[in-house]
Amino acid sequence: MRLTGLLALLLSGMISFSSAAASDIYKYRAADGTILFTDQPQDRVGSGHTLLSIRKGWNYQPRALSDAERDRYDTLITFAASQHRVDPALVKAVIHAESLFNPKAISRVGAQGLMQLMPETAAYLKVSNPFDARENILGGTRFLAYLKGKFSTLDHILAAYNAAEGNVRRYGGIPPYKETHAYDLQVKQLRHRYSSHFVAGLGDEKVVYASPIPQ
Repeated sequence: MRLTGLLALLLSGMISFSSAAASDIYKYRAADGTILFTDQPQDRVGSGHTLLSIRKGWNYQPRALSDAERDRYDTLITFAASQHRVDPALVKAVIHAESLFNPKAISRVGAQGLMQLMPETAAYLKVSNPFDARENILGGTRFLAYLKGKFSTLDHILAAYNAAEGNVRRYGGIPPYKETHAYDLQVKQLRHRYSSHFVAGLGDEKVVYASPIPQ
């Protein structure tokens, strides 16, 4: 398969992976104490950030997702979306891109669960157990709703989810990180694919659901 064809499949979600991207992840502390995770080295970030650590990238291991894996959380997703007025297809797309529907997923920078919440974000969202599917989806959807209130475009919302709200403000849009640009494209394509899985009322503002939330 040509590289261009493979790239198209990756971004569309037709092929999925059990590990995250191969870029090195740099951890910095800004002058105001904010922690920044990025794939950009020191000379690209600037002297105002102190390098704390570098996590080396690793290789993808491709695997196919079954329909059961993709659809097992649809009831939870629909409930959370209805509670926070977020498009359920977007929530499902984020889960797909972040964790491949693995509730026990842990990234190499410490993000946890289905929607890959960082510990600080989980604490802010009052998610006591990020590996519990219900808590994680409710918390992650609430975070998307928060970002939706801060940014007017989906590109900026997704960039903030992936690369932090402060970076979107700093660059006045999507930060110049390859990972973030690829993430934005992948989630939008996945959202389009999953849009037919849910019954929607008024765009992403009203969601109709039939099954009760599992306990």
